Amino acid sequence: MNKQPMTATTTATSKLNIIKPALKLERVLIYIVEHGSINRLEAEKAPVFDHALNSTMSNEFKQRLGLKFGSSPEKTSGYDGLGAIFNRYTFTAGSTAKAKVLSNQYRAKRGASLIQWEGAA
Repeated sequence: MNKQPMTATTTATSKLNIIKPALKLERVLIYIVEHGSINRLEAEKAPVFDHALNSTMSNEFKQRLGLKFGSSPEKTSGYDGLGAIFNRYTFTAGSTAKAKVLSNQYRAKRGASLIQWEGAA
């Protein structure tokens, strides 16, 4: 029997054109920059899908990446009308600029197009 080696027959099998999905850090960074702030309820939903926002803000952004942010408690209605308090996180002006750079670094690393931020040089 004449066996020939298998070869890719379409470009769909090529790894060169695959763009990986956005990392959680990238999704949170972009959301905060575009909306100005975020709380845990917003982070749970699309497009962010962060189920531990307080840890992301503290462990990843503050400790690991050195971003500075403020947080303020806000009350929302929870189960059966009972109040629930969540922190709303907002980057400082300097950290917002750094967040734009970081988000584009994450995008470049995974092969996605860069975001042309408004007011960026």
